[in-house]
Order: sequence, then C-alpha cells, then structure tokens
Amino acid sequence: MTDKYKEILDALISEGFHEITDHTKKGYDFDFKITPYSLNTKLSFRFDNLEHFTEFLKRTEAYTDKRAEVLNTTFIELGLNPSDFFYVNFYAEGKDAEM
Repeated sequence: MTDKYKEILDALISEGFHEITDHTKKGYDFDFKITPYSLNTKLSFRFDNLEHFTEFLKRTEAYTDKRAEVLNTTFIELGLNPSDFFYVNFYAEGKDAEM
C-alpha cells in the first residue's frame, strides 16, 4: 500500500472508522461524498483521478461492481471528469444531511 493510502487509512482509523467494506457487511460505519473541492476536514482527501480512487477501494477491499457503477454515475451527475483530481470527504454514516 502506498504511503498516501496509509495516511488515509490511519486518519480513518484514528477517527474511529475501523472497517472499510461495503454496506452489506457488519461494521460499516462511514460513508463518503465526492466533490471537486475539499471540505477542509480531517477526513477530506485528494485523489488524482477516478482510477486512483478505485485502486484505493480495491486495496481496502471496499470495491464492488455496484460501487463502481455508483461512482461512474456520481461523476456524470456532478459533471466531473474521471481523469481530473477530486476530493473524497469521509464522514460517519447517517451524517450526510449535515454536509
């Protein structure tokens, strides 16, 4: 795992998020939003492109075909170019209304 991924995982763990899995597995206690900008939180991380983020998800065993479909749809809806950088803003599951 690259140093960048380790930094992200360490930050998630220090905030109490211990398992990066899909919604069907017990222990899934966080979610994320993709934005073209940082939300300036401790859990806002820049990814170089969609392939970079997909690699991160695969290394953390959080990648599924369904998640890939949702990510592609999200990029289309947000008007983001999958080749450009973006931010992933992690937060506690159920807290998305506050963001």
